[in-house]
Amino acid sequence: MEDAPSCAGGSKPATIEKITRKDLLWILDTGATNHMMGTLRALRDLKEIAPCPVGLPNGKDIIATKEGTIIVNEDLCLKNVLYVSELTCNLIYVSQLTEQCCCFVQFTKTLCVIQGLTLKMLIGAGERRDRLYYFRNTPHINAMKTDCVALFELWHRRLGHPFV
Repeated sequence: MEDAPSCAGGSKPATIEKITRKDLLWILDTGATNHMMGTLRALRDLKEIAPCPVGLPNGKDIIATKEGTIIVNEDLCLKNVLYVSELTCNLIYVSQLTEQCCCFVQFTKTLCVIQGLTLKMLIGAGERRDRLYYFRNTPHINAMKTDCVALFELWHRRLGHPFV
């Protein structure tokens, strides 16, 4: 298999990590124009679209003619994902993500967090490596803590009354 250009741009990553299609890595990208992936078999509801020009990180231009839907995890379904045959990684366009999934994305210098707007439930996170944010699935953990509380005390707390 030929070495394909990475999505990291012109410089080689410090960790010399090759991104291949089978890795199915997703990079959170604020500068992309659309969600994109290079693996046709992973896309559902595939359909032909009007030719859409796409600029690759190596400076080459290619035309995308197909798009589909992909389920990244149980909380994240991406629609209108362009199939770009020469792309060796997958891009989540942050603006399209926030619009489609009604979520917000917060970036720090080491990670980013994707949360739903209404319930603030965690959809996923991104870990920063080599100046890129790689999407990571987050495990679903349910935690519950209860104290044995008398029923009258519980109602006092729910109604905002102080309990002495």
